[in-house]
Formats: sequence, C-alpha cells, structure tokens
Amino acid sequence: MVSLAPRAYRALDVGSKLLGLLLLTAALGGAAGAYAIPAALLGLVLGLLTVFIDVDD
Repeated sequence: MVSLAPRAYRALDVGSKLLGLLLLTAALGGAAGAYAIPAALLGLVLGLLTVFIDVDD
C-alpha cells in the first residue's frame, strides 16, 4: 500500500475524481468517439485510484 500525507492525499483524491468524471462524461456524451470504452474504463480506474492509498496521520 502507498501512504501519503493528508494534503497530498486530498489533492490526489480531488484531481483523480475530477479527471475520472471528465473521462466518463466524454465517453457517455459521445465526445470520445471510437475511444469511448477505453475512456470510460480509464475514468472508472482514476475515480477509484485513491481507495487503495493510506493517509499518514
């Protein structure tokens, strides 16, 4: 498991969730074109990225 300081974790968490949401929106809205399925899967992975990271206290 990876461990991060609280501020670094928060920045990574917000950034990964926003990027994941952007990719999912592009895939579902048709903007990703032929890359819709890979974009949606990448968005899902990015959205769940911080689940496996511990926060240092």
